[in-house]
Amino acid sequence: MIASLRGTLLRLDLDSILIEVSGVGYEVLIPFPLHLSLRESVGKEVYLHIFHSITDRGQKLFGFPSNKDRELFKLIKSLHGIGELTALKILSFFQADELYQIAQADDRKTLEKIPKVKGKTSEKILFEIKQNLKKLESFLQESTRESVPANVQDDLAILALIQLGYDEKTAKREVDAIRKTSPDLEAGEIVRKVITR
Repeated sequence: MIASLRGTLLRLDLDSILIEVSGVGYEVLIPFPLHLSLRESVGKEVYLHIFHSITDRGQKLFGFPSNKDRELFKLIKSLHGIGELTALKILSFFQADELYQIAQADDRKTLEKIPKVKGKTSEKILFEIKQNLKKLESFLQESTRESVPANVQDDLAILALIQLGYDEKTAKREVDAIRKTSPDLEAGEIVRKVITR
């Protein structure tokens, strides 16, 4: 099992990276906050904590900046009816403290702001999180996301929204609307505000 990777970051996409370790390239799926923190690291050495998924349909690598982030991913994906990709999407926009608050408030509407997390899916996710609040409590902490240069924030936010199912015109309109009222926000915060409007 692959538990961590240290190597050169060759490619950075919105939801994945290509990292070369001893001449071997590994494709690793990542949450959106990690994409933001790696913007200036292409061509440089990076270190990631890895969750190595092996199923009858193949293998996937999921990368995280810390062991705590990896463990939170493992907790969310282990909840009944929540798969790995859904867990990654949830953790792209909500950290442990936010998920805790959503569950405490029985706030399904906020979860449904995530593209393609609607109806029975959001209901199931909320139910499972509420059933596992004690486990979630151990992950409660403040966000430590890194800032992004101002000249790429809007483009990053638009690209992220497109990746999550918004069309380009709608994504740009939403980002522009947020920018008018909150001119100093980083890309990740812009995206989160859009999906929670």
